[in-house]
Amino acid sequence: MNAKSALWDRHGAGFLRQFLGREIWALTDQAVVSATNFLTNVMLARFMGLREFGIFVLAWMSVLFVNSLQTALIVAPMMSIGPGQKEEDRPSYFGAVVFQEFALVSFCFVLVFVVLKTSSSFFGHADLAHLALPLAVSAFAYQMQDFIRRYFFATRRSRLALADDALSYLTQLPILFLLHRAGHLNSATALWVMAGTSIVGMVTGWFWVEPIEFRSDWIKDVSRRHWRMSRWLTGSALLTWTSSNLFVIAAPVYYGAAAAGVLKASQNLMGVTHVWFQGLDNVVPVETARRLREGGVRSMLAYTRSILLKWGGLTLLFAIIMAIAPGLWLRTMYGPGIAEYGYVLRLYALLYVIIFVGGPIRAGLQAMEYTVPIFWSYLAMTTFTALFAFPLTRRFGLSGAMLGALGTQLVFQGCVAGSLIARSSRWSRQLVSRRDLPVP
Repeated sequence: MNAKSALWDRHGAGFLRQFLGREIWALTDQAVVSATNFLTNVMLARFMGLREFGIFVLAWMSVLFVNSLQTALIVAPMMSIGPGQKEEDRPSYFGAVVFQEFALVSFCFVLVFVVLKTSSSFFGHADLAHLALPLAVSAFAYQMQDFIRRYFFATRRSRLALADDALSYLTQLPILFLLHRAGHLNSATALWVMAGTSIVGMVTGWFWVEPIEFRSDWIKDVSRRHWRMSRWLTGSALLTWTSSNLFVIAAPVYYGAAAAGVLKASQNLMGVTHVWFQGLDNVVPVETARRLREGGVRSMLAYTRSILLKWGGLTLLFAIIMAIAPGLWLRTMYGPGIAEYGYVLRLYALLYVIIFVGGPIRAGLQAMEYTVPIFWSYLAMTTFTALFAFPLTRRFGLSGAMLGALGTQLVFQGCVAGSLIARSSRWSRQLVSRRDLPVP
């Protein structure tokens, strides 16, 4: 046994370190988050029924919308710029970022409340106005807790992110189950549970934040620097939210809230991939920026290729497993009433393989602080969506919505990949030309 143990320590653990690399803590954290989200969606779909679950999905889309704004305006610049700060500058830099965060989440609280109060004019099949207050509180707390976890990743303290997420996410499952047993589980109570657990994570996380300083000069300078990067990312966020969700919005417009429930339930099964999708989002931008800074374009591209091969291959394998027997997976998780929509899950499996490619590529463009192509790629994708979302969904139902989503991703990934290749080649040529210049 000692010999076997020594052999594992020498070779097995070494293999895991080589395969997982720096991403191990981020992936463990994301496993907690994604597993909780997965189980939460399964519980809500089974306990509330497809229609009520569809109402919850439509309401929660507003939280995803404001969170995409936070990612573009706050998180993405912080993940790329924050790790490069000198030790003496960290309190002032992160103090400026926290100031931006408070301003943003306050605005989003008001925005979500107003949008939900006026939503009845868009979704006649679902009464969303009564969810305005619990959803606005959920949006505020969810964004703050998400910001804190991203801050821990930016400061390379991934273990604290894991601890905070475990506290925030794992506590919601037993509470939701108890509400179901008591007969009080609906969209409103589910949102209050999510708001409450996020507040617990938010408050706890603040005790672990390093000392920060609020200095007006730093707030101005950091805001300007972030805006130079995030102005294109913000436009991209608005466009990607529209292009990614317009097909989901079109389905319940024509077929009722249950259609949103079917799409979300199918997507939830592919949500297992979020363990590495979003886990990598917490470390790949930071590591990509470090590789570019220390090793140049060639080192950055080598890292990007390794992520695409390693984790893209895992995504493909999981998609194949889901696509082979989609009806079986839907029946097992949600019951027999949804098994007939196996074709939706099969199309989602293909969609997720295509989606994965974009993450490492965007990280490369962000590391070079060249985000204009991301904006134009999202604009092309949104144009495609605006033209085809409602006609395809009205004509072909859920199949049309999924085929349209596939088309948007093909447009986007082709644009950003071409931009990264072109920009990297330009950087390499400029480096060679500088080396060839005569020394004065």
